[in-house]
Amino acid sequence: MTRDELAAFDEAVLESVAADRDVAVERLTDIVRTHQSNVRELPGVEDIVYEWRNYFHQDPLVGRTEGAYYLALPEHVWAEFTDDLGLDETESAALLAVHDAQARAAPSEAGVETGRLDGDAALVLTRP
Repeated sequence: MTRDELAAFDEAVLESVAADRDVAVERLTDIVRTHQSNVRELPGVEDIVYEWRNYFHQDPLVGRTEGAYYLALPEHVWAEFTDDLGLDETESAALLAVHDAQARAAPSEAGVETGRLDGDAALVLTRP
């Protein structure tokens, strides 16, 4: 059974970021779901995490659970995703903010090294 694309995201985090960033929670939820779906389709969650772990000098994986990967990546990685989604500046900032907030709110068993999120952009991926 495949997990829902939003399984790694708390509704309260989505609502809080939407309010802070002046984006409708429905719109932000749709953006997050579409982003997760796009990663699943091409190249795939497991494949992209593997690729990034081998590509970047510092391993971007900062935590994981059975249901999610938590990564800290150079912010330029987000440009491809936000361009692909056709987001404006406000929506792009909200998407990055929700990933950052969710990574910082990750369950303790994820073992997220939150200090690594301070210099890079967080990215949370729901494992299929």
